[in-house]
Order: sequence, then structure tokens, then C-alpha cells
Amino acid sequence: MVGIHLKTTVADDPSATQPILDFVSCHVNDEWDRLLHEFSKISDRELTFQPATGMHSIGWHVRHVIEWRYALVHVLICGNRNEEHLTCLGWENEPLVHGLTSIRSWHEPSYTVTEDIRFAQRVRDVTERDLLSLPPARYWETVTFPWRTNRLLDEIFQDTRHFALHRGQIRQIRQTYARLLSGAG
Repeated sequence: MVGIHLKTTVADDPSATQPILDFVSCHVNDEWDRLLHEFSKISDRELTFQPATGMHSIGWHVRHVIEWRYALVHVLICGNRNEEHLTCLGWENEPLVHGLTSIRSWHEPSYTVTEDIRFAQRVRDVTERDLLSLPPARYWETVTFPWRTNRLLDEIFQDTRHFALHRGQIRQIRQTYARLLSGAG
């Protein structure tokens, strides 16, 4: 497979930065809208449904992406203090996660859809302000996390893809739940 690699830096063309940041903002907001649309229609019972022992519920997937966006943007990228009770980050054995939460093992949340929507909106507002507050040149800097080294811009896009991945998992769990309710499961 042949890939296309475009190398443009802010120094090469500073006027290119704002359209790129607008593009990023559009996609980040679109993914927030899609996530909220996906889970805001479900019942609290469906939110806690686990398709099998050892598999996370819809509620975990919802909280996970919201919490991870908060941890990544607000705490790790912007260097702000964690002010949220994070319980669904995953990676419970990683030292980086130990610095963000006291959860050290599998955890299934028991929040309601309404609580998750409020939490999502709060995190969306905070992280949007955080991203807008970053100097444009910062998006081109290299950041290193335990999982990879990347440009900040690429890491934000990776997190947007992370949202989409978990939306797909939410959709699959919802289909399993519907089949069980209909007796076809």
C-alpha cells in the first residue's frame, strides 16, 4: 500500500495553520455530536447491559471516551489539574493512569444516561476551551505518551478516531441487547 505523506510546517506556511485547526475542530465537534446522538436515546437499563461476562457495558464505553478525552486534552496535553472522578480510563495497570484515577481494576460504571449527558457536555466545553487556548504552533509539536510519539495534531485526530471506534462498539452492544429482548439472541 502506498501512502501519501505531506510535509508542511507552520514555518513553511503559517497561513495554513488556521484552516487545519478549523478542520480539526469541525471533526472533533462532529464526533461529539455523533456520540451524544448514539447514546442519548438509550435507556438506563440498556446503558448498563454487558453482552457477556468480561465485556464492558455501553455505559463503560460512553464514559471511557469522554473520560479519555478529558484526561488527554485537559490534563496530559494542557497540563491542567484533574478535577473529575475518572473511573473508566482503562489501562488500569499503567503508571500514567495511576496518576489520574484511584481505580486499579475492572470497573463498570452505574451512571444514568442523564448523568452521562451532563458529564459529556461539561467535558466537551472544558476540552473545547482547552484546544482553543493552545497556541497554533503547539499543534505541530511532538508529544510522547506511553502508547506512541506523535505530533499533537495527529494525537487529537487519533483520539477522534478513538471516539468513532467506541461508537461502533456501542452500536454492536445495542444490537446484541435488542436481539436478547426480542428473543432472537
